[in-house]
Amino acid sequence: MSTSWFPEPDNSNLPYFDGARSGKLRLQRCDDCGNWMFPVRSRCQSCGSTQIKWADASGRGTVYTHALLRREYHPRHAGRLPVIMAQVDLEEGVRVNTNLVDVEPGAVKAGMKVTVAFEHSPVGEAVVVFRPA
Repeated sequence: MSTSWFPEPDNSNLPYFDGARSGKLRLQRCDDCGNWMFPVRSRCQSCGSTQIKWADASGRGTVYTHALLRREYHPRHAGRLPVIMAQVDLEEGVRVNTNLVDVEPGAVKAGMKVTVAFEHSPVGEAVVVFRPA
């Protein structure tokens, strides 16, 4: 078990985390109907196909909602409060839970355009975050 505060990938989500380490937002996409999926699925939510592949997403989205975390619940939050938590609707039609960075809390609004960014650890791990577009 890692002592890092970064998530530990498993076989089902490794392409997502590999993409983040290389600066790409990778999501699952159905080969049969083109539906994008998040979180990880074994079957398409739209057509039921199991022909699921990983693909690079645009990384562009819109803030659906947001909130401020004012308490340190996790080592990742140390020295970073308040943390802006958000749900972002991606152009691909999926909603992701994430953090917003490089923006003052008072400037965040529902409907704000954002783009993907990545936080990297000293050992090369990465997590997906978003910043104003």
